[in-house]
Amino acid sequence: MAGVLRALLSASEKAANIARVCRQEGALFQLLIQEKTGADKNKKFTQDFKTLADVIIQEVVRHDVGKQFPELLHAIHGEESNTFENRLGGRVEVQVCSVETDTAALLCSVLDGNEEAAGLLAQTIHQEIELRDPAAERLELAIPTSSMGIWIDPIDSTNQYIKGRGDVDPEKGLYPSGLQSALVLIGVYDRASGEPIMGVINQPFNQCDPGSLRYSGTPSPTNCTVCSEH
Repeated sequence: MAGVLRALLSASEKAANIARVCRQEGALFQLLIQEKTGADKNKKFTQDFKTLADVIIQEVVRHDVGKQFPELLHAIHGEESNTFENRLGGRVEVQVCSVETDTAALLCSVLDGNEEAAGLLAQTIHQEIELRDPAAERLELAIPTSSMGIWIDPIDSTNQYIKGRGDVDPEKGLYPSGLQSALVLIGVYDRASGEPIMGVINQPFNQCDPGSLRYSGTPSPTNCTVCSEH
């Protein structure tokens, strides 16, 4: 169980990195906030870049956790379809490839040839991240991975992620709105009963550097939280 939780923690931090890079890199942020009109409005990708960000996070979690625990690969699910249509009408299945250049090329085909944006995303996707937490390492649950399912909410509170302010004050320790309220949520449940087993909550925009105005989520109890029901 400690190994599964370690994989989820690392995957959640990579997901947080993707969420941050989409807001902090100009080539991606412009895609994130732009509004489409006319003929472009009906195109799935061009209408909604945030959907692609959600899908990328889903596929990264599925890839990274599934690579370590192949028996879980087909039990990892999320809210979005990973099939996109580009301007030429071609259907592209978003996935994490074995090497960064292949992932960049695939994303470039979804992003209508935007090599800069595709390269930034691919670089973040293929970063090696491993988080360890003493409490997680001590976790002992007699639950086989074959009975587990995983559900991903890639960027909860999407509207706040896109348009949220960074100067909202917390209320009783919780942010009611603003960028800090955007979360990466990964839950583990029992496939047979549907009951929750454990989960990870990652707050990508936990801290803002006053000089650069860039956000970080340095792994800590305030940024990455583990919940266990057993």
